[in-house]
Amino acid sequence: MTKSDQSLDAPLADYLTDKSKGNDSGNYRRNAERVLREWLSWTRDRRSADTFAALDVDDLEAYARHLKRRTNDADGLAPASARKYFDYVRAYLSWCQRREHLADNPAAKRRATGALPDDDRRSEHGQQLWSPAQRNAIVEYADERAREAIDETGSNALAEARDRAFVATIAYSGVRGGEVLRDRNDARREGVRWKDVDLDAGTMTVLEKGSQEYRQTGVPRQAVSALDRWQTVFDPPSEEWPVFPTLHAPSLSSAVADGLDAAGYTDEEIEAMRDDATALELCYAEDIAPPALTTAGGRNLMRRLSKAADVPGLDTEDGEYLELHGGRRGAGDTLVRRKGWEQAQKHLLHADPKTTMEAYSHISAEETADEASEAFDESDG
Repeated sequence: MTKSDQSLDAPLADYLTDKSKGNDSGNYRRNAERVLREWLSWTRDRRSADTFAALDVDDLEAYARHLKRRTNDADGLAPASARKYFDYVRAYLSWCQRREHLADNPAAKRRATGALPDDDRRSEHGQQLWSPAQRNAIVEYADERAREAIDETGSNALAEARDRAFVATIAYSGVRGGEVLRDRNDARREGVRWKDVDLDAGTMTVLEKGSQEYRQTGVPRQAVSALDRWQTVFDPPSEEWPVFPTLHAPSLSSAVADGLDAAGYTDEEIEAMRDDATALELCYAEDIAPPALTTAGGRNLMRRLSKAADVPGLDTEDGEYLELHGGRRGAGDTLVRRKGWEQAQKHLLHADPKTTMEAYSHISAEETADEASEAFDESDG
């Protein structure tokens, strides 16, 4: 019997064991098991075959509609809860796909997710949120990719080391992409510079989007570590150099031409210098700061990395990827859950606590539901 011929619940115990690692409270494992067993029961009742080979997008689309109908009941699910139930199933099937039970994940298809009820919170903010599993996947991939490149080429692994630092910064620091990258539509936003970063203190000064003022934000050690390793590989000759430079050859070439011209070199001298060295080598030799990576370049980078990293819960073939602002929202979600509203507000540089509470209001509802569930378990158990 092949893995695809196994029943849908065959690897469930192993999945739940994996999900319990590092989760002292066991909340995720407990909730995932309950929801998945309900889904398995619903699937068996709907059709006689319940193997991975028989599962297709029609089944997941039907399950999404089933959840949507439950939100219309007087005492049914909230739209956010319905989507969360579906996320549990999608995560399980992604895990199964990576272990070759499935060729692809039908729960990640747009036809299936499109049948889910609208989540008022998601509709209002229109923003993605990196889950812990997604954050771990992209960070681990970027780290492994950088280590392999450095082992093979040493200091020439610039792109891989930069990408690792960029992913870690977006994943953990809570900054917006436009606060650390170059924005072609805003002359003030030339990208964060090394002079703006204090790795010893774990801080970074950014032009904050909300207040439009320069403010200092905290950089967690997970991002500091990646930035420190990137600085060692990059070895910028000046603190005026961008933390996340573009490595796009035409952009570097244009910057070098302008820099050499401004330094007083003649056209003949510039041509001779360009014949003897690459644009990046001339940046180092003449201390010409390369342009920072643009916000558009950052988005394109995340598209490539998301696809290569096989991030769970994304249909990369349909254009989905880990968006820059999703990293900020994911960091905020984790902070609210683990450290509380006040810490999240400080880290995200929200001037008004109401902004934080509105952005993560779903957490209050979930906590209330969990506490009520435990209370009734204790009372009626």
